[in-house]
Amino acid sequence: MKSTYGTGIACFLVVTICACLANAFAADEKPAEKSKPAEKSKPAAKSKPAAKAKPKAAAEEKPNSKEKSKTEKPSTEQDATDDNAEWKHLTARKDVIAKQLQKLQKEFTEAVKDRQKEIRDEFQTLITEYQSEIVPRLDELAADIYKKDKKNFVAGEMVLATAFAKNDYDGAAKTASDLLAANHKSAAVLNTGGAALFATHNFTKAKELLEEADKNGELDPRSGGRYLADVGEYIELWKQEQAIRAKEAAAKGDEQNPRVLFKTNKGDMLLELYENEAPNTVANFVSLVEGKKYDGTKFHRVITNFMVQGGDPNSLDDNPANDGLGGPDYTIDCECYEENARKHFRGTLSMAHAGKNSGGSQFFITHLPTPHLNPNADTETGHTVFGRVIEGLDVIGKIEKDDVIKSATVKRKRKHEYKPKTNVEK
Repeated sequence: MKSTYGTGIACFLVVTICACLANAFAADEKPAEKSKPAEKSKPAAKSKPAAKAKPKAAAEEKPNSKEKSKTEKPSTEQDATDDNAEWKHLTARKDVIAKQLQKLQKEFTEAVKDRQKEIRDEFQTLITEYQSEIVPRLDELAADIYKKDKKNFVAGEMVLATAFAKNDYDGAAKTASDLLAANHKSAAVLNTGGAALFATHNFTKAKELLEEADKNGELDPRSGGRYLADVGEYIELWKQEQAIRAKEAAAKGDEQNPRVLFKTNKGDMLLELYENEAPNTVANFVSLVEGKKYDGTKFHRVITNFMVQGGDPNSLDDNPANDGLGGPDYTIDCECYEENARKHFRGTLSMAHAGKNSGGSQFFITHLPTPHLNPNADTETGHTVFGRVIEGLDVIGKIEKDDVIKSATVKRKRKHEYKPKTNVEK
């Protein structure tokens, strides 16, 4: 694989070898099953709970067999020197681990049964050291190291990866642009940078980077590869969306879109509602906001680099097992099959449902464009887009599971009654 990592931090190499060894271990214990393409995540069904899924654990703390206190940012020249020395030591050790894992990979395929167990143990020891001691500390140091030395591309790549993982797409796109300006086009920059540019609606540049990664044989299906198939279409969709937004911005008086303010424990979000394209869905949302149905509810489902979901009245009780299954005593029809239906971009407000025409009170807000949720009239799939975040976009990326909508307030609406047409559930 062509890459500019060399024997530097070798993050991609370590992950690849880990996967290879893990597959080899599994193959040794039982016949390997054919891998299946992962299904694209969709907002959770409101009703119709299938077999109860096991509750997802909160973000796991990184194991740390040798606890280290967090080092403060350097305040003196000596501190900065110490950090540079530690950085060099840790990256050198990471190189050694990468080489050892390569060696283990080869030895495992040739080893007898008894030796394979020893290789497993050695493999696990190295990975534990890598995950619990080296990577966390490098993550802590990377931002300061890269700030002081823009030619330290290893640190820059770590800053890029960390920003993207935290839904900080603006920060990730800026770091990717800096690395590209320095003529550093590694697999990490092309993939994660391409994904960050896709997330921030710079689809033309994203297409350029992702196609270059693909041409180089470096396209990673876990990052940039997820967006290459859709980036070309999104160039055109974004042009159309920008034209619509320009008209909306120029609207006066009663032609202006309604707005709702969410106050959350992580900050405020101002939502603009697409009444022209989804009038009944907007009427439903406004009526629920005015009825104080969202006040105190939680974001019960959050998936990094995808979306945050809320609006379930069940989240008001003390039983987390029923979160995601509730709603009002009615449903509303989807409005996503109309010719003028809006598409999913970053910060899009959209309806969650359990199937066609089963929406209620639950909604989701996207971290980034989600092509697989766009409406398809032919297959009758998709979700109704009925608004977007116009202020507080950064708040979306900070929302975690069980964060709370403290209050929802209508800040602007048109001069008519907002009463949705509903289907009463039997």
